[in-house]
Amino acid sequence: MLVFLDTEFNGLSHPAPARKLLSLAVVAEDGSAEWYAELDGWELADCDPWVQRHVVPLLTGPSLSHDAARASLQDWFAARPRSVQAACDSDIDWRFLLGLLGVRPSNLAAQRHDLAPLIDTSGYNNTLTAYFSKGHPEHHALNDARAYRLGWLAWMDSRKSMPC
Repeated sequence: MLVFLDTEFNGLSHPAPARKLLSLAVVAEDGSAEWYAELDGWELADCDPWVQRHVVPLLTGPSLSHDAARASLQDWFAARPRSVQAACDSDIDWRFLLGLLGVRPSNLAAQRHDLAPLIDTSGYNNTLTAYFSKGHPEHHALNDARAYRLGWLAWMDSRKSMPC
């Protein structure tokens, strides 16, 4: 089973060690379960101007400590099937997921499923655009993870109708 992952963080202008996680979301492939948290431990001044304008206004709280978020996320993965793989379009998201978890759960695959190649496919892209146009703001981790799930499902459906 895939779990669709997205994060928001303080900005790409920061080197990896200085990047701070603002929020993280995962959505199960079948839509049956979601996990979302906003994290504390960052200040507005830590964020790039773009993040201040486009991401921070979407964070409505409450925020969790890293320890509380870690425990909750580990519990979420423990309740998933025996084998899951994170699907995301960025290695940064994957690294944030692993960092927040601390220890990779035994049911989480060691490698992520890369969604980046789907970005330029019409079915995937059109589905994301339609989802965001219906009042689900982009650059909110949970909205983005939900959109990735819908886009992937649309892409998979389009492959069913392709001639062999």
